[in-house]
Amino acid sequence: MIADYVIVGGGSAGAVLASRLSENSANRVVLLEAGADTPPDATPADIDDTFPSSSLNPEYFWPELQARRREGGRLHPYPQARIMGGGSSIMGMWALRGMPSDYRRWSEAGAEGWDWPDVVPYFHRAEAHADEPSSGGPYPIRIPPRAEWPGFVRAIEAAMQTRGFGHIEDINETPGCGFFAMPNAATAHKRSSTASRYLTAAVRARSNLTILAGATVRALRIENGRATGVSVERAGGSRELAAGEVILSAGAIHSPALLMRAGIGNAESLRDVGIEPRLHRPGVGQNLQNHPYLHIAMTLPARARLPAALRRFALAGVRHSSGLADCPAGDLVLTAIGRVSSHSFGVDLAMFSAALYAPYSQGTVVLTNAAPEAPPAIDFRFLDDPRDAPRILQAARFAESLLADPLFGRHYHDAFLLPPVMSLDQFGKTGLAGALTALGASLVLNAPPPISRLILSRRLAPGFWIANRRHQRVLNDDEILSAIAPMGHVSGTCRMGRAEDANAVVDAHCRVIGLGGLRVVDASVMPCVPSANTNLPTIMVAEKAADLIRRDCVR
Repeated sequence: MIADYVIVGGGSAGAVLASRLSENSANRVVLLEAGADTPPDATPADIDDTFPSSSLNPEYFWPELQARRREGGRLHPYPQARIMGGGSSIMGMWALRGMPSDYRRWSEAGAEGWDWPDVVPYFHRAEAHADEPSSGGPYPIRIPPRAEWPGFVRAIEAAMQTRGFGHIEDINETPGCGFFAMPNAATAHKRSSTASRYLTAAVRARSNLTILAGATVRALRIENGRATGVSVERAGGSRELAAGEVILSAGAIHSPALLMRAGIGNAESLRDVGIEPRLHRPGVGQNLQNHPYLHIAMTLPARARLPAALRRFALAGVRHSSGLADCPAGDLVLTAIGRVSSHSFGVDLAMFSAALYAPYSQGTVVLTNAAPEAPPAIDFRFLDDPRDAPRILQAARFAESLLADPLFGRHYHDAFLLPPVMSLDQFGKTGLAGALTALGASLVLNAPPPISRLILSRRLAPGFWIANRRHQRVLNDDEILSAIAPMGHVSGTCRMGRAEDANAVVDAHCRVIGLGGLRVVDASVMPCVPSANTNLPTIMVAEKAADLIRRDCVR
């Protein structure tokens, strides 16, 4: 098979590219996804769900991926989507663009044409108002109306007003510090994923678009300084696909891994694992960034809970600033989560996530050996930069202060610092174990507060009780820093920059510097992680890259 474009990865970026590039009937486009397909008429219910129950389905993730959170620390499992739609099919559905200063930093780092005024039109091209089906682009985003806010969210707003935090109606259109209802990548009843919204039945019917699911790319084919295709494993066999241009959209873990296996990366490191270097680009796999966060769970009185019929997750947020020198405004985010499980007890608890959204620490993605099936080594190196630990401490102290605020105190019974794992893993067991857990949890969470406090203190170990409205156990710095975990917002490992920048991997048109016929279009090209959950910025990157690719083709 010969294609004009072979796109490796059908995730948040790849599905967008496949849709946009195949709009021109003269383009022959092949989209390869290692995971399963989710056609519009057969999307699994847990992916369509407006509560992120799909994040608990192991069938949707790459197996055996692990990551270190801090240098020298132990390895933890690290989930990365392997399903059509990628992260958009399993994420928590936050839909944030970030801050203008994020994209100014991109431009200053050499990503010319990617400043805030340059990217806003591409957010608009993608987004639609979920309650206005004919508006905007293909990707519906919904802001929870005030009528859906539970009592504890209304209490947050009231407490923030006394501190001078205004209410921001749309945090994406008016980015800044304040309280806001959280934009969600969903309608009132269905998740928005790039698989469902960009790869529609009409798009799939195009004769010039071929979608191959269950197709794992094992190697890039490179001849005479140009990418010419890929080697693919599918259905127990292997095949070669020739391409005029190969576009890697495999994400910030697997895109750099594919480059390194093709001999593109740090020459010395490649030789160390038995790979003959083809192109020395030392920035491949470097500059790994992610957002560190921690979670606080709260038992709620009935009057403060989300209505049981609403399958919502993130409801509201507070963006605030650390005020530290050399750190941008709006670098800290507190998020209010109204449902912790798809089970009926899920609304009996709520959570705060306290996060650093503009980190400076950088980690790495490296190969441990040359085998194409071997997972790469991921090291986030959280808190390596001395500016990061003081700010995550500030984020946690901000959450502590809210727990102690009299305006908020009567809206929860007890608060617990959760262990440093994916938050839903605490409450989302499936099958018989899940049903029994749900039954027990419902009884415990609706028992008198002293009983639920005692049982939860034991159940959530190594988490522990920290507060109620009468008493508070002030966390020490080590307890806070030991509770942080990585979000799913990996980025930066093939960053954009100028050709003369030795650590840049792609130019401002997402072309791999020094090699023809090869681009990277996903979160890995971001020079720094935006102050936002990365799904919506990644869609924006793909929308803009599609335009750049079309313009380059005309030339």
